[in-house]
Amino acid sequence: MAGLATSARALGSVATAHPSAGARRVQRRIRPAAIANAILTYTLLVLITLFAIAPLAWAMSSAFKSDREILTGLNFFPENPTLTNFDFVLRSTDFTSWLRNSLLVAFGTTSLALLVGTVAGYAMSRWHFQGRSLYGNTLLVVQMFPGIMLAIPLYLLLSDYGLIDTLWALLLTYLTFALAFSVWMLKGYFDAIPREIEEAALIDGANRLQIIWRIVLPLAGPGIATVAVFTFLLAWNEFFFAYVFLASEDKYTLSIGMYSFIQEFTTQWGNIMAAGTLTSLPVLVFFFALQRALTRGLITGAMKG
Repeated sequence: MAGLATSARALGSVATAHPSAGARRVQRRIRPAAIANAILTYTLLVLITLFAIAPLAWAMSSAFKSDREILTGLNFFPENPTLTNFDFVLRSTDFTSWLRNSLLVAFGTTSLALLVGTVAGYAMSRWHFQGRSLYGNTLLVVQMFPGIMLAIPLYLLLSDYGLIDTLWALLLTYLTFALAFSVWMLKGYFDAIPREIEEAALIDGANRLQIIWRIVLPLAGPGIATVAVFTFLLAWNEFFFAYVFLASEDKYTLSIGMYSFIQEFTTQWGNIMAAGTLTSLPVLVFFFALQRALTRGLITGAMKG
């Protein structure tokens, strides 16, 4: 027993004198330079985040101020909070009509972009057909030109079909600019799906439509979410083509409706801020609904690059 006690004391002294390799690794990891680098990095990220959020936060705060306070005061928080701006926007304007039109255009564009982008992206990924490269490159060429350059040709084309001053004009125009991103983004995700999975499904008796619906689309879910968010934001926030193509007030989207608050001799800043705050709510709901899939899509895209 005495020998065992002596051995235990000897081992304890050795362990004390010679710390384990894991402890040495932990000690080496905690370095002042690494701590300073982490603090600097997170501080920089916080500052960038605050810089990006500050205009939005100021606009939301101004929605609860009177026009006089907005123009004369510099306080971030309203001195006398009021809901007058929201009351005016919801009761004295066609805000609900603007919201309905924007939702119809945004969801319509998103649905068509996903439908056409999925079919075209899958075809470009899986089959080599005549004109494949020409089709893909043509989509990219459209993105090379600024939208204002295509306004007159689009206006004349839509006018020939009697679509000016209709929501169809906006839907088709936005789809034109969203297709390139949709097709090429989804093609990249389809390329990453092994063909052997589809071949095994064909052997098991599944047809091509079942393979796309039950296998390919679930695996490409992050890419579909990315395309959906991009297309929705494109259609939701666009102003120029809506201003050119729409003339009737009952066809206004939210961006044109808010522009109507800017009059010849005055600008209703409080109403603009209130309408902008209300306009951002559907976007936040749509984004948070797809946030997890969108994050996976961006990470996967970065790893592919």
